[in-house]
Amino acid sequence: MEHHPRARRSRLRAIAAGAGALVLPAALAFGQPAAAQDEGTVVYSANFDDGSVGDWTPRGPVTLAVQDGALLTTGRTADWNGPALDLTGIIAPGGTYEISLDVRLADGSAGNQVSATVQREAGGTTSYDSVVYQAAASTAWTTLTGQYSIGSAADALTFYVESPTPEASYLIDDVQITELTPPGVDPNIPSLKDVVAADFRFGAAVDPRDLSGPNAELLNKHFNQITAENHMKVEAIQPTEGTFTFNAADELLSYAEANGMETYGHTILWHSQTPDWWFTYPAGHPKAGEPLGSTAEDQQIMLDRLEAHAAALAGHFGDRIWAWDVVNEVISDNAAEVYRNSRWYQIFQGPEYISHAFRIAREQFDAVGATEVKLFINDYGTDNPAKRDNLYNLVSGMLANGVPVDGVGHQTHISLNTPLTNIETSIDKFAGLGVLQAVTELDVAIGAPVEGVEFPELQARIVEQGHYYRDLFAMLRTKDLESVTVWGLHDGRSWLRGFNGTRPLESPLPFDDNLQAKWAYWGIVDPTRLPEIPEEPEPEYARVQVPFAKNAPVIDGVKDKAWKKAATVATGVTVAGSAEGAKADVKLMWDDDAIYALFEVTDPTLDETSANPWEEDSVEVFLNPGNTKEGGYGEADGQYRVSFNNVVTLGGNGPSAGAITSAAKVTSTGYTVEIAIALADGEGVIGAEHGLELQVNDATDGVRTSAHTWYDPTGQSWSTNEMWGIAELVKKVKPATEPLPEPV
Repeated sequence: MEHHPRARRSRLRAIAAGAGALVLPAALAFGQPAAAQDEGTVVYSANFDDGSVGDWTPRGPVTLAVQDGALLTTGRTADWNGPALDLTGIIAPGGTYEISLDVRLADGSAGNQVSATVQREAGGTTSYDSVVYQAAASTAWTTLTGQYSIGSAADALTFYVESPTPEASYLIDDVQITELTPPGVDPNIPSLKDVVAADFRFGAAVDPRDLSGPNAELLNKHFNQITAENHMKVEAIQPTEGTFTFNAADELLSYAEANGMETYGHTILWHSQTPDWWFTYPAGHPKAGEPLGSTAEDQQIMLDRLEAHAAALAGHFGDRIWAWDVVNEVISDNAAEVYRNSRWYQIFQGPEYISHAFRIAREQFDAVGATEVKLFINDYGTDNPAKRDNLYNLVSGMLANGVPVDGVGHQTHISLNTPLTNIETSIDKFAGLGVLQAVTELDVAIGAPVEGVEFPELQARIVEQGHYYRDLFAMLRTKDLESVTVWGLHDGRSWLRGFNGTRPLESPLPFDDNLQAKWAYWGIVDPTRLPEIPEEPEPEYARVQVPFAKNAPVIDGVKDKAWKKAATVATGVTVAGSAEGAKADVKLMWDDDAIYALFEVTDPTLDETSANPWEEDSVEVFLNPGNTKEGGYGEADGQYRVSFNNVVTLGGNGPSAGAITSAAKVTSTGYTVEIAIALADGEGVIGAEHGLELQVNDATDGVRTSAHTWYDPTGQSWSTNEMWGIAELVKKVKPATEPLPEPV
């Protein structure tokens, strides 16, 4: 066959949307208007005219050969087999690249589709980013084109061409990679650290991936403090007892010092990301490897370990780190429970370990002369009144007892619906104790849905976020804060993107995936530049008529006759993880005293191994009496979580939230959970409307693999009542005169 040059055909474009790899069309970037884009810079090309395969290597047991000036792949036995190209030194974080190639099936080959994919290795995780997915292919040449970008540095990037038909053979030619948007930061905009310099340090959570290339440019320009995102946590510093690993932490600290930044330490004691050995008997003990109990001997083992760990941190870092989160997240989401029921709490049979941790930390830092290192307690949800009050009571009690608590860290993982007054009230309340305060892990979620769900509100939410950041920072700059730290350098590095990028459009930070300033940035720097917030139509909230129960059900986990005339809804909206995860049909009733829910969950594999209750197989009810939808959580709002074995956790509850009664039973197809939530006087009446959301969490091997709700698609039900559905209390269910709105 004679090989001729071909004119470029219409191009199939795709967006790569894995974790840390996302391309947004320019119209969706929502920063300041960009300069007109030119044709870009070609950073790689290959046409195989010299008869060599060049930089291309086999992926799997395939044969690569040049035939008539094109690269032929034969001998494939699996769909992932094909020709591969190392892009590690070609693709830079923050840049936008167009990848194009010509492709055709070999004469007589099976199959009719090809794909172009990038395998991305970062931080020990492998992800697969689609550039062009299963495009139509034949023996005629066609051109495939897609755009690709990564938000943060990768350890390795491998581009390859594959086909869902394992026996397919095909040729590729005229491969070209063009840099459309050069990586890097805008050098001409004000530095955030300078804008707020008179008010507080401005920090970001980082890891070693952020210390080179465009990420480092962004860090150096806009931030004067860092927090180690993971590499100063317990499992990173002491993975096995007595073995301390400081390499990654040292790299971060040395970089900060070399670039005039300060470092905030995170964290000494935490229930999560702590190796299992901390909570088992040590080697040489008669019960070596078994879980610790709660005897005085067992508690002393924990204190000895804590002292050794704190001593190692103090001895290694001294006063090079100005502050540490000594304890992290020790207040329960269950307002009535007060303290998190962690292994620490169980072993000490109470919260005394928290005071021990501060005293030990102070002793160890003082012992090496680091007497000025500040010791913080850190937690999320401090904007919630009940959780705030529980933390306040803990801190004030410790101070009264002489415990050396220097400061309080407010994580501030919030959303556009979090009332700023709640945040301000918390800061003001702790100011009365005379402690230092810091915002330690700030991000503002816009409520983006999971991958594959349309999000027409994106542009409006990005603008609205700019106004929210404006108001938030205007308030924060009036407070006496040591620092404000955002949890990630830019949107592409945000934990809110979820596992394998399950929320690819979530955009909580001031800089976008391409490291460019968003309206959130301008809200802090120059609010006069903000456009008006585009109007969004009021959502047609899902409604359910909840009938009156003549006879209250017996709360025993068994569906009795009382449920016969109940209303039924389904949890069919994916808000996290797999769409195939556990779901439930939920029956609903009410009477003068309570609202009742019966979850019938389909889930063949039950798991309760996580230290975090939301990462166990469980159900949740969210109730907003009066359907106020004011954002955040009101005084009477409640989030109620019950596991498949009837362990109850109540998260984000207002101090007047109704009490819960529950029972659970494992079934042949999953489990049932029966719940009664008490209603206050006047709430259980015909015609009353209450905000309501229902959720099912699915877990495997200690990790939540999916979550499904009845209506709220944002995944933010835990932080705001704004997008919950509506329950209308009726005497009996009436036929609808027109269809109720479908869940989003």
